[in-house]
Amino acid sequence: MSMKDWMELDIDSLEFEEVTELEKKRVKQYVLQKRKKKHVWRNIAVASVMLIGISTAAGYAYPSFATQIPFMDNVIQYFSNETYKEFGEFSTDIGLVETSNGVTVMIDNAVYDGTNITVSYAIETDKDFGEDIHSGGHWFDIAGSNGSGGSSEITKISDNRYVGLSTITPSFKGGGYPDKVEITWEPKTLYSTSNDVKVDGDWSFAFSLKRLEGNVRLVNETVKTNDITFTLKSVELTDVSTVIAYDQEVSDTLLEEWQEVSPVFKVTDDLGHVYLDGTGGGGFSSDNGKTLEGTTAFGTIQEGATKLIIKPVEIASLGSGKGHTKMELQPIIIDLEK
Repeated sequence: MSMKDWMELDIDSLEFEEVTELEKKRVKQYVLQKRKKKHVWRNIAVASVMLIGISTAAGYAYPSFATQIPFMDNVIQYFSNETYKEFGEFSTDIGLVETSNGVTVMIDNAVYDGTNITVSYAIETDKDFGEDIHSGGHWFDIAGSNGSGGSSEITKISDNRYVGLSTITPSFKGGGYPDKVEITWEPKTLYSTSNDVKVDGDWSFAFSLKRLEGNVRLVNETVKTNDITFTLKSVELTDVSTVIAYDQEVSDTLLEEWQEVSPVFKVTDDLGHVYLDGTGGGGFSSDNGKTLEGTTAFGTIQEGATKLIIKPVEIASLGSGKGHTKMELQPIIIDLEK
């Protein structure tokens, strides 16, 4: 098929075999973006376009465009956080690009460690967004989840270019996590608060990630107070992160006084490294907080450490900034050499 034939192809007439709805959307998205691209994409080889049919049928990710866009190459290099030091080596090349109303959004890489999904991306714009740029519309949506939390960091690297890193922690019914997640992102709006600039667009992305395989160590150790029973169920060590899974039960008496009770953690090792200091994670409760199942993730454990010290700190809150109190539980020590 020639490039001309490809560009004139009737997308809705395509027949797909043995592919999911997600893959269909990715093919249609990819062909449409090829039609919309301007001068930035002129040097992309025809061979890259022709790989679409092969890679979709086989279920592979599309080739990344990072080598075609210099500042896009390895977005993670712009972020020095220790948590992301293994990201580049173990993440999946996504390489999806959308341009709308003079703003190009490019997803570079992503990884799913079994709890958190981390996505690196870049933005190129012909508008002056100033020092800050934010996205509206639908944040990263995870199919089958009850909701999600997380954080985003976007850094300006030149007059019209930004790089971003988002971490999404979805929650699923029952507190478990699937082996594969399907992700969509439709920003709808990009805006700046410093320069009062807003751009509406039709950027739309869809991709999937398989869970990184890790070494799960069952712990099932419980610490408690009169009103809280906390159990650390397991610690999972992956190539990019450490994931702790827990559940807890809170007394009716405590919930009558406080609207919600949830843990944050201080995690250190026997060498003095601090991995978390007052950070929580995703959790699920089906009974208004009486019981809670959750997970929290942090970076890989430093070489030479032989013990991991996990100290839960319960935050009892009235909600909406009306007040809170902290209750420290006994630390749980994990012997890493066993």
